[in-house]
Amino acid sequence: MEIAIRTLLDTGNEALIAFTKRNLLGEKVDLEELWILSRVKRILKNQQSTGSWMYPNKKATLRSPTNYNQFQTYKTIAELVEFYGLNKKCDSIRKAADYLFSFQTEEGEFRGIYGNQYSPNYSASITEFLIKAGYDDIRIEKSLNWLLKMRQDDGGWAIPLRTRNKGLEALFEKEIIEPDKAKPFSHLVTGIVLRPFSLIPVYREKVKDAGMLLADRVFTRDKYPDRIGVEYWTKFTFPYHWTDILTTLDTLSLLGIGEHPKINEIIKWFEKHRKENGTYEVSVMAGAKYKDVKYWITLKYLNVIRRRKWS
Repeated sequence: MEIAIRTLLDTGNEALIAFTKRNLLGEKVDLEELWILSRVKRILKNQQSTGSWMYPNKKATLRSPTNYNQFQTYKTIAELVEFYGLNKKCDSIRKAADYLFSFQTEEGEFRGIYGNQYSPNYSASITEFLIKAGYDDIRIEKSLNWLLKMRQDDGGWAIPLRTRNKGLEALFEKEIIEPDKAKPFSHLVTGIVLRPFSLIPVYREKVKDAGMLLADRVFTRDKYPDRIGVEYWTKFTFPYHWTDILTTLDTLSLLGIGEHPKINEIIKWFEKHRKENGTYEVSVMAGAKYKDVKYWITLKYLNVIRRRKWS
């Protein structure tokens, strides 16, 4: 780990260095100093008066049931939180959070990215980054409780329209497609949904069984067509978006699941792909546009390993 830490500290990336010092060296770091970086200022400059960020591809938004600005806003919050440590003390984050909460239904779901259809995956992912931004109020509870109600009979989660053998054309349907809960869970969706639960201690025990289900599925094909292949386990995303072996290992460690054969397989995979400078050779599926993203993935992995050693 020492070689990797030196590599991360030598990147010249102020944000990456700050998080490395805090997470791997245990140093006290003032992350608010990152909030005035030029990259952060450029991002915040593009925030709309509504608190949102506009989706860059305007053609994609035409006649689409997907609320692309909601999607872009949640992705921007993820970037600001993960790379620069912004939280709800920042006025721009509060405005963005208020914008996202405006799409929360009475039941607790964040509706709109899948049109009028249920989306436990995006609802959970939005909740994850709001929690990381410091939100822990009744609105977060409502979201988590809604997700608990949406579990499949086997204990995991799936996209409801997929359990009815529906494709993306179903996003145009006004009638809500209810899930067939007898169908098997999707590990893609389950891995995403477990992340916000893993961040709040009082909820961890409620979903630990689903964590074991997720672990059982590592390096296997999914049950539904979305990212069905085994290869997607090692196509990484950062900030976290889909489910891969790093997001899974991170979640399992937070849930207190430390003993499972698949965990050993994950660690062996990383060891096999470690480079001489201590970082890891990874394929980035989402987040490749971000500077030094592979170094960030190395930092996240090393932080999980460090946490496992202390637990």
